[in-house]
Amino acid sequence: MPGEVIDYSTAMVKVNEDGSVDFSTALMCHGGGTLDACAKFVAEEMGVPFDSVGISPASTTDTGYDVCTHATRGVYCGGGSVVEAARSARRRLLEFASRLIEVNPEALQIAPDPETGQGVIFLEGAADKRITVAEVATQAQLKGWGTAIAVESHRMVNCPPCFVTNFVEVEVDTWTGEVEVTRAVCAVDCGTVVNPDLAAGQLEGGLCRGIAQALLEDTDYSADTGELTCGGTYIDYKLYTAADMPAIKDVQIFFADTYEPSGPFGAKGIGEAANNAVAAAVMNALQNALGIRFQFIPITPEMILAAIHGWACQGVIPE
Repeated sequence: MPGEVIDYSTAMVKVNEDGSVDFSTALMCHGGGTLDACAKFVAEEMGVPFDSVGISPASTTDTGYDVCTHATRGVYCGGGSVVEAARSARRRLLEFASRLIEVNPEALQIAPDPETGQGVIFLEGAADKRITVAEVATQAQLKGWGTAIAVESHRMVNCPPCFVTNFVEVEVDTWTGEVEVTRAVCAVDCGTVVNPDLAAGQLEGGLCRGIAQALLEDTDYSADTGELTCGGTYIDYKLYTAADMPAIKDVQIFFADTYEPSGPFGAKGIGEAANNAVAAAVMNALQNALGIRFQFIPITPEMILAAIHGWACQGVIPE
């Protein structure tokens, strides 16, 4: 149908003659470590060391279709296509290996060798049925068998939600109306946590943006011109920074121990879910502190003082 969004991703995985593995995808990373997660998927599926996986430069001329990175789909959907491509490349690699060491490919395994740092293909329990990934790829090239390479397009038919819960503690100066968030807890169910450090950073980033959304950021437009009254650049439009956030020791991150069976190695996305509940948590904390329920954000110092003292005038202190 015209206008219908075709939501699938495409990835390519290729085994090189030195035993390294490259992957390429049009999937874009917005800073949350999406491509790093995909590299881990390739290493896990191919049975090679993570350090031997390369992320190839990508453009629309040399990659397959990917709809875009949105709605927590990066690791879940884009990663799913990378896993499918790695799985196909692995099958081809094992087919080549089976010819060289004369073992049914379905009986072969691949694992990193801790001593050499290379991926090794082997038959369990048979010391003479063992060959490195590099040797297989090189022999396949010399014998004209081809490259262990695969391109796969994949569409996820499920859309499992990511669940995030936020708890915040606030202190309110009733003389000035200023609010400080002093402690926070972020808890998430995102299935298998592929990179805990980056996932924690994503939750902390969502916390920062959510606090700013609740207390500071606003896009006010002129009724006469339609232009933003808060300025057209980030010099005029103020954002929360690290200096405004609670100390890192006062922010706690928790990951639920869950596994999403439809996701790559049990993973789900986080994305905007890291931000969704923060502003509501701040509003609830303010109600707990002041006994006042605010209905609109951002909750500015002027609005707080107006509410405390019963001033009207649309929440602005009259001169």
